Amino acid sequence: MLPRPTLGFIGAGRVGQTLSRLWYARGYTVAAVSSRSFSSAEVCAGAVSALAVTDPLEVVRRSDLVLLTVPDDDIAAVAAQLAVMPLEGKAIVHTSGAKPASILDVVAERGAATGSLHPVFPFANVETAMERAPGSVFALEADGELRGWLEALVKSVSGQIMVIPHGGKARYHAALNFVGAFTVTMYDIATSIFRTLDMDTPVAHAALYSLMLAAVQNIQAVGLPKALTGPISRGDASTVAAHLVALDSPEIDAGILEPIN
Repeated sequence: MLPRPTLGFIGAGRVGQTLSRLWYARGYTVAAVSSRSFSSAEVCAGAVSALAVTDPLEVVRRSDLVLLTVPDDDIAAVAAQLAVMPLEGKAIVHTSGAKPASILDVVAERGAATGSLHPVFPFANVETAMERAPGSVFALEADGELRGWLEALVKSVSGQIMVIPHGGKARYHAALNFVGAFTVTMYDIATSIFRTLDMDTPVAHAALYSLMLAAVQNIQAVGLPKALTGPISRGDASTVAAHLVALDSPEIDAGILEPIN
């Protein structure tokens, strides 16, 4: 069995706070945390008995495995910042769902083992994520000893591992967004349409919640295409036509439907 690595986090937002706390609770040592906001680093570090630091290089010095839990567009810049020092014996991993592990090539050239570990979970807030993220799927890009470390991290939170084929990261992430971000978008469209009918009420929201939940449960229970319900599944062309006419009403702002046009 591989020895457990000492962890470090660069980025103390919702993902960094959640993952550091989950793994700390399962016996991992978190050595140091840095973030653009030092107050965020202090909050994250304080929850896991770690040191909050201003310099990301100090996180690397104190840790075996450094997780870059920063926005996607910041990963390359952070990696370049870390590449000023020798990195033999270190592992550096990002948690982006869209960026490939190769975005860390600049630190691999300095000797670091590199990879990515993407938790397939919507981190709306830390406390909810702490409760619900265990058992989630994690998408993994890594080889050798680093892969063993990452697999152990996932198993420690009862997670499942999904390996992404080389070159498939963006396509993988696009698929996730169809059922993640797009679900929220569709909910927003539905509530906007209800609002035009003065039906934006708790009961109306309860109707949408139950419908969304039942749709997911049907997919789990009977799979596709049997889970599809409603007029399209029944072939009710006249009902679909009536929907299109209703959605073309002047009472509905065309901007409401722009995300799906």
